[in-house]
Amino acid sequence: MDHLAPARQRFLNCIKHADPEVPLAAAALALAWEDQGGVDREPWLAHFDTFATNVAPMVNATSNATEQIAALNTYLFDTIGFYGDPSCYRHPDPAHSYLDQVIERRTGLPIMLALIYLETGWRLGLPVHGLALPGHFMVRFRDPAGDHFVDPFSGGSSWSMADCERQIATFYGAVGDELSSIIMAPPGRGAILARILRNLKQTHLARGDSRRALTAVERLLLLDASDPGELRDRGLLRLRTGQLHAAITDLEAYVQRNPAANDISEIKRIAREVITQLVKRN
Repeated sequence: MDHLAPARQRFLNCIKHADPEVPLAAAALALAWEDQGGVDREPWLAHFDTFATNVAPMVNATSNATEQIAALNTYLFDTIGFYGDPSCYRHPDPAHSYLDQVIERRTGLPIMLALIYLETGWRLGLPVHGLALPGHFMVRFRDPAGDHFVDPFSGGSSWSMADCERQIATFYGAVGDELSSIIMAPPGRGAILARILRNLKQTHLARGDSRRALTAVERLLLLDASDPGELRDRGLLRLRTGQLHAAITDLEAYVQRNPAANDISEIKRIAREVITQLVKRN
């Protein structure tokens, strides 16, 4: 991949900030740049300034949150033409998670359309936050009169709290108020990037692209080096891509740090097989 080192360095520079200060769009563009190679994607940031400049007069003419949301929705989904395509779930395509491609094609996964909504709203000083529901990412618009839950994937449609609770129940069953409030809490910017990377990881795996799946895991570990599942997966993906010594290092570290893990016997078996291969080579 051309420009691998500069793109990875750009991502590192983005995530070294305190979480509220992480430049989300810039970091997402760095992910897209590394995976796709070619020219630097940073110039795509100018699109968000254009979006905010163009919609500002409409937003400034409003008097409440409902009208502000309507103005944003009209501009982003009617004027600009962003839309959610349900077929993206049936046909895994990393372009649905590459921010430059999403801007160009006007469609992507829910989290990417939400990112565009957030970045535009932040430039206008609007109280918008991510809403990381299980299986669906949305936008929460803070309002003293009652928060609004906006779904950019469906043209900015409004969800009720009951709708959000049903989405949670679809994945977790009946949950108490405490767990529900944790799920509904705004995710940090690092958590949003991690979700984008997990989507990319699964997409690359579905397409049989172990090399790019590995790069996704590497960047997930930059966000959280303590994640045992990603450490294990990095080892397994290093194994798939022929990096046997590095794979053993990761798998042995996983075993040492997680002796009670359910898959520990299988990981030990794989590690022994890799060691046997290395011994035979010597």
